[in-house]
Amino acid sequence: MNFYVIRVKPRGEKSFAQLCKKLIPDELKVHFPRRRLTERKQGVVKKVESPLFPGYVFVETEAAINPEMYYRLKKVPGFFHILKPSGELQELKGHDLELVKHFLKFGQIMEASKVIFDENQRIRVLSGPMSGLEGKIVSVDRRKGRAKIVLDFDRNQFTINLAFEVLEASAPAPSEPTTQGDAS
Repeated sequence: MNFYVIRVKPRGEKSFAQLCKKLIPDELKVHFPRRRLTERKQGVVKKVESPLFPGYVFVETEAAINPEMYYRLKKVPGFFHILKPSGELQELKGHDLELVKHFLKFGQIMEASKVIFDENQRIRVLSGPMSGLEGKIVSVDRRKGRAKIVLDFDRNQFTINLAFEVLEASAPAPSEPTTQGDAS
């Protein structure tokens, strides 16, 4: 399978993905990864979805994108361009492809990662989208349940916020009961 990154109209990722599925249903599989975050505004807590990569969608094809498919994609409203890492139309490879596949294995909508904090208050990811990215975490907001992560993609660095849910660390095994001898 070949993966390509398409730059689309900001905040138009969802409509672009839906139109691609409608207009080019058999040749492309469109991925629009989103994250679910909890937001609090004026005391009201709600879950919101936001794009993981704002302004980008990923397409997966059996074969390379040929000129005919490129022009069909170009006609979809909201299309800007296909990212070209080396200046020519080329599929994702290497680190960039692994990063995209890492997030896609958690589905189109990523839920909160399960974490605990160790005795030194360092975050330890047990499961979820943040697994394997612990070394890239630059800040943690425990109150909001979010971690800021720095990622390298397409030779650029950018930060994303991912949600986490703190699980209580398992209680240490009970120690042997101590008996005190008679003082008499």
